[in-house]
Amino acid sequence: MSTSANKPTQTMAKSTLVYSCVAVFCLVFFLIYDQFSHGVHSPYMTWLFGWPLLLGALPCAVFWRIPRLRRPGWLSVRLYHSGVAALTVSSMLRGIFEIAGTASDYQQWLMIAGGLLLLGGVVAYFFKK
Repeated sequence: MSTSANKPTQTMAKSTLVYSCVAVFCLVFFLIYDQFSHGVHSPYMTWLFGWPLLLGALPCAVFWRIPRLRRPGWLSVRLYHSGVAALTVSSMLRGIFEIAGTASDYQQWLMIAGGLLLLGGVVAYFFKK
């Protein structure tokens, strides 16, 4: 049986699990991609799993395990999750481009947009009524 008091805790537990799975996927993606990169390495690809782990799973775990913290609203959650997703995809693209020996301006714009979305989520959390 679920009550409305348990719903935010369950949501944070689910988010922690999802971000952890995404971090594992990114690590496996890196390990497979590294096998076919002909010895070329990129720190953006090597540490790809860090974005969802440090910016996703860790904050969600803190909200999950410390229930007295004020829960983020829908706007801050969506902005924050979108920012983490944009930073993760941008890091993956940059790693692929560096390994391939090319570059793209779009990846840099995606990194900036991800940072702004992340910042917007944090600001929305602190200025929630």
